[in-house]
Amino acid sequence: MTAAFRRCTDKGAIALAIATALAFSAGSTQAHVVMGRPTLSRLTDDSDLVVRARIIDPANEIMLQEPSARELVVVAEVLETLKGSYAKERVRFIQHGHGSLEYVKGEEVAVFLKRIERSRELGASSVAKRIRWISEQEAGSKFALDASVRADFAAAVRSYAGLTALQPEARAQAMHRITLELLASPHQMLSSSALRDLVIAGDASLLSASDLPTLNRLLASPDTPIGIRIGLLVELERRGLVDGPPRWVMLVRTTHGEDCLAVLRAGAAHPSTPLTRELAALLETEDTQLVAAAALALGSPGNDTAVAPLAKLLRSDSARVRMAALRSLGRVATPRARQALADAAKAHPDAATRRRAAAEVRVVDQRSATATSAPDRASAPRN
Repeated sequence: MTAAFRRCTDKGAIALAIATALAFSAGSTQAHVVMGRPTLSRLTDDSDLVVRARIIDPANEIMLQEPSARELVVVAEVLETLKGSYAKERVRFIQHGHGSLEYVKGEEVAVFLKRIERSRELGASSVAKRIRWISEQEAGSKFALDASVRADFAAAVRSYAGLTALQPEARAQAMHRITLELLASPHQMLSSSALRDLVIAGDASLLSASDLPTLNRLLASPDTPIGIRIGLLVELERRGLVDGPPRWVMLVRTTHGEDCLAVLRAGAAHPSTPLTRELAALLETEDTQLVAAAALALGSPGNDTAVAPLAKLLRSDSARVRMAALRSLGRVATPRARQALADAAKAHPDAATRRRAAAEVRVVDQRSATATSAPDRASAPRN
């Protein structure tokens, strides 16, 4: 393993869903977070009752009035009420929605519940006569709690629950404070939720230039999960609060293993001359995983500076590297990139490489033809 890839040594399994969802979205403020789970603030706001509970029975059956009709009910011991009022020792609720959670007997979780009469589908059903509460948490939204996160999670829910009692200006200030605090949380379930709130808010006042000292520390810290670092950088750059290109370069230089590869993937959506130079330098290493990732990151439309180093990769002994270079040349799609692809399609010694290069040439030509004909179609008279 070379020195270049040793600085990208794997630090362990990191959840990169946020990086994928957020980092490729500089041109959008909201669409890219639809894929994610609902935020903790949204769940708290939508719920009538939030409790910390221990699951007693995850699949208790109740019979309904209709013949052979039954419903599965979750039974849980209430350990602590975080929002709302509830005096009983146990709570019974049904789960409703696509991809409902699967609880395990004995596990401690946070449960977000609505009064069942608020459900459009079940509010007037026979089950509403038997069960008071409904949970609409879906797969991916289960909050399993242990001693390490319990107190911080409870404090966050209580802070969100308290927002409703505040006047609009005070509420906005409190949400700003909570978001900053949770972004710095050592618990990724809290920091990632705060980051999604930040993205959903768009250009609202959840971030400002006065927050940069705190946020810069998070960006620079290797202890901050890479998804948070990438997502923060995307948001700060989009808002014009930081100069993005040198920050992307610094992320490439200071991350490791899967974190490093995630930054390379994310950097593809944020091309710049400094980043191109940094990625091109990585192409000189002997580690094919790193080289292929850097090659793919160079493939932004019109990035003609990347053509020469990408074309050089076509001489690599690694098929993975060659295919990454061909794919990126196809994305660059400048005349020089097309020529490099055409040369490989005609004379490369490897048959698979020739076929892929020829396919990329066809794609480039089709895009060019479509772009050329589009103005003609737009200006054509309607019948």
